[in-house]
Amino acid sequence: MAENNVVLVKILELPGVSGGCACGSMPCTPEVAAMFLQKIAELRAALEEAYPGRTRVEHVNLKENQQERESEIGQLLVTKKYPGPLVVIDGEPKFAGSIQVKKIVKEVGAILG
Repeated sequence: MAENNVVLVKILELPGVSGGCACGSMPCTPEVAAMFLQKIAELRAALEEAYPGRTRVEHVNLKENQQERESEIGQLLVTKKYPGPLVVIDGEPKFAGSIQVKKIVKEVGAILG
């Protein structure tokens, strides 16, 4: 179970892999990067609305975070087992290739009970 009943949702990305961007097959332009960050903000807002104070969303760029990059979950992206971004909920990789806000909110709801 989550620490202090807070569910941690991590969005892992590895720019330069999977078409050069966290956004799957799209080329990484400033616009695409902005859309990606907008999606994370949308997810944060949706989770906060559904479960106030009970979730935390972290965006992890594996190029800038060596520790996460070398972790077992980080290696799923590094070795291209999964397309980025990789959504990790409470330490479990759940979704890969995109940030699906509704599915993530539903999954977190199942964890929170």
